[in-house]
Amino acid sequence: MASTEVAHKRRPPLDFRGYAAIVMAVSLSFAYGLQMYATVPAFGILQEEFSLDLTQIGLLVSIWFLGYAVAHVPAGFAAAAWGVKRVAVWGAFALVISTLLFVVAESYTMMVISRGLGGLAMSFMAGAAFPLATAWAPPQHARLVVGGLVNGVGFTGGSALGLYLWTILIDSYGWRQSTLIAGVISLVVAIAAVFFVKTPDYVKGLDGGHFSWESTGEVFRSRSIWAIGIGSVCGYGALFTVSQLGPGYVESEFGFSAESAGLLGALMLILGIPAALVSGVIADRARSFLPTLWVPAGLLVLLLLVLPFIEGSALWVVLPLIGILGSMYFSPATVAHAEYPDEISPQNYSTAFGLVLSLGNVGAFVFPYVYSVSAGYVGERWSWMVLGAISAVAWFGFFFAKEPRGGKQKKITIVGSTKAPKTP
Repeated sequence: MASTEVAHKRRPPLDFRGYAAIVMAVSLSFAYGLQMYATVPAFGILQEEFSLDLTQIGLLVSIWFLGYAVAHVPAGFAAAAWGVKRVAVWGAFALVISTLLFVVAESYTMMVISRGLGGLAMSFMAGAAFPLATAWAPPQHARLVVGGLVNGVGFTGGSALGLYLWTILIDSYGWRQSTLIAGVISLVVAIAAVFFVKTPDYVKGLDGGHFSWESTGEVFRSRSIWAIGIGSVCGYGALFTVSQLGPGYVESEFGFSAESAGLLGALMLILGIPAALVSGVIADRARSFLPTLWVPAGLLVLLLLVLPFIEGSALWVVLPLIGILGSMYFSPATVAHAEYPDEISPQNYSTAFGLVLSLGNVGAFVFPYVYSVSAGYVGERWSWMVLGAISAVAWFGFFFAKEPRGGKQKKITIVGSTKAPKTP
């Protein structure tokens, strides 16, 4: 058995390869965040151009998360079998292809296929980026690096840029040309991944050749990973549904201009960047891990439940708060797989990470569709209450997880073996 302190001393200092790999993890997250949101400002135009109803727009949102959800665990299998570098590169180029399909789409069906492929690609990229950053990050700052930089600066930054800047680009150049610009950015990231994604020599579980059903079974036997994933339905589903459908909601219900609605949506994500960084620092220093998940997620559920009663200028407070709380939950959630070294081995980080996000993505997939269907019966405003009720039920899942720290601050432990050390 090795203590976290001993493991920390055995790690060499971060070198150029490590810094480059962390930058690439951030870049991969930025690329798929950008692609996810760069087309969102075009939904109103697409609705008119292709005569789409709200349910069809909701499906364009949901299908991305469906692809993302179903491929997460297979992406983890692929990472264990062939290594995180191959998975990252495959996912990055698949993302480029999905974007190009959207650019040339002449039918709604092609758009759905494009968005679904984008979600599949994102699952491979995320399944590589987060475990890669976890492996390279200094143990005492792992949650700040993974949750704050990779998720906050990378994914949330790319999402915010796509939601706001692409509103301006689409208005100036049209949705096809603007989407193509986003695709070119992703192509640059994909090419860079070929050269700069490296795994540390002292972590053998990330270089491939380690997949086995027996080994992978430890992920599916972990009650805590399942519980955190089920609880993530509320945080994940609420954050990504509100951030994508919220701008359209304030336009249709309260007469916000497209620019103001886009700015409000972007503000949700922009404020999520410092929130993720702060949450990463808190998670690094907290004596208990699970409250860093259920506290922000619980507050997020409460905001969903009161959203139908919010009007006018108060929306500029409540919607950004949803973005802040969502990012504060998501930041520590992205490193949950490394909180249980006695249950999850490094070669299964991608699979465990994938299981958490696959379960969380049930919310991200179902919520937009439930919202659009509910809107036909109770109106858009009260549909948020429906989502809040579902989220409240899922939130209780967090309490079935085991607290990994036992009231003591704990460093993430990654040592040279493919089997994680048992805690003394």
